[in-house]
Amino acid sequence: ELPNRTALAVYEYYHRTLLRAHFGQAMDLASGVDRLPQGRVPEVCLATMELKTGALMGFAMVLGAAIAGASETVTSLVDEFGRDLGVALQMFDDLGNVLGIREPAKKYEDLMLHRPSWAWGCAARASAPQHYQQFVAAVGRLPDGRELEDWIDKHRLIQRMRESARHRLECTFNHLKIGLESRHVQWSVRALDEIRELGEEIGLAYD
Repeated sequence: ELPNRTALAVYEYYHRTLLRAHFGQAMDLASGVDRLPQGRVPEVCLATMELKTGALMGFAMVLGAAIAGASETVTSLVDEFGRDLGVALQMFDDLGNVLGIREPAKKYEDLMLHRPSWAWGCAARASAPQHYQQFVAAVGRLPDGRELEDWIDKHRLIQRMRESARHRLECTFNHLKIGLESRHVQWSVRALDEIRELGEEIGLAYD
């Protein structure tokens, strides 16, 4: 029983999300991240995360804002916040795939399938060209993971992935707070703290 204007907005958000997610899925399946130039790998990984997990999380957030009758300013902020939060959480999920603690059978799955996960992005962003080529070669030898595990330990990939995911999560909440304050939006400190705590709990689940 939503007002017609709100219902129309919800449908528009829904179809926009559907389109974005399809773009993200296409990139996920067809990018061939192992064949990309090293300098392009991080941006492709981030774009894929934004179009998939980011788009879905943004839709979840903006749906609540729209139904609650939030202003266009607030809805836009919440949409952006959801997108960035989705990217941060996907970084943690990609970390979990490399660790393989909770789902050992799926360990390194994203790497073996050459999906643009944050493991690829972080390795490309933080490595010298010769070291990145060693990483690509080690991935190519999976499921024999001995060489890859040595590379991961030597180049601190786990630590780098975890640090970048935590940094992204913190920046996401700070950006929302600054956006609300700069636009003089009435907001609940308690609500923001609760969402922040939830995000941190999810992040800690991958430690």
